[in-house]
Order: sequence, then C-alpha cells, then structure tokens
Amino acid sequence: MTRRQLAEYAGVDPRTLGNWIKPYQEYLWQIGMPKGKGALPPNVVKWIADRYCIDIGP
Repeated sequence: MTRRQLAEYAGVDPRTLGNWIKPYQEYLWQIGMPKGKGALPPNVVKWIADRYCIDIGP
C-alpha cells in the first residue's frame, strides 16, 4: 500500500498523514518503511493503521 492510499483510507491528505507519522519516522524506518517513495510493507501499514485507528478493510 502506498502512503497516498493509506491517507485516502484515513480520509486525510497525504501531507497530513506525513505530519502524523513524522514523530515516529525513525522507528518506522527501523521496522522497514522505505525512506523515499515506494510501497509500505504490511507491518508498517498495520502499525500506522492501529496507531491512528484507520480502517483499511479485511
């Protein structure tokens, strides 16, 4: 899943999602989030979705 797709599920702009995750960026890099553009690994998507109560479906 891309950051844009995750932001759409959250109902926010991708920039807003970026601001939300900025305080946790170092940790997210450690668990596998790419530093540039690219798809987010499932464990990163799950962490962000759980942290911000984003319903990403089944």
